[in-house]
Amino acid sequence: MVGAGTAVTAELQLLLTDMRIDEWLQEDVFHFRWWLLLGLFAFSICIWWKLADKKRLPEIVLYMGITTIITLVLDEFGEELTLWDYPTDIFPIFPPLTAIDLATLPMIYSLVYQYFGSWRSFSLATIVMATIFCFVFEPILVWGDFYQLLKWRYYYGFPIYIAMALFIRWMVVNIYTVAKKAN
Repeated sequence: MVGAGTAVTAELQLLLTDMRIDEWLQEDVFHFRWWLLLGLFAFSICIWWKLADKKRLPEIVLYMGITTIITLVLDEFGEELTLWDYPTDIFPIFPPLTAIDLATLPMIYSLVYQYFGSWRSFSLATIVMATIFCFVFEPILVWGDFYQLLKWRYYYGFPIYIAMALFIRWMVVNIYTVAKKAN
């Protein structure tokens, strides 16, 4: 049997979802920023497909998949804790800023992984990437009203971008090392 508190929570969740969908239909879908996000999503996929090393595709897709999962989880935490907000979503019931979370960010991360093979070169490229993300891309997203900082500062993400890239590289390298040993 469902308790009264659970039923109220479910009703509130449904109400919030309905409100989010209504707002999306009225404010987001087919407006300029929505088309821009959709275009960025498609453009990122096309560019990544052209640049990705098809011989290493499983390894690169693994890196990209782990990046996508971590990015989506971190974004959900940040939005749930009201650290930041995304005024425009491609889909109303999907994690926010899907063009960035599902395409652009993971694909850039995976290309850095692909092109910088040693730990030293990868670490340096990751620092450059994190600098560009935090101090160029994020301010542009704020300026364009795609991203709103609430209780967050650009520089907070800098160590997170770096740690995430290094951790995921470590995971993928270890997974492939174990697989090679098993063969």
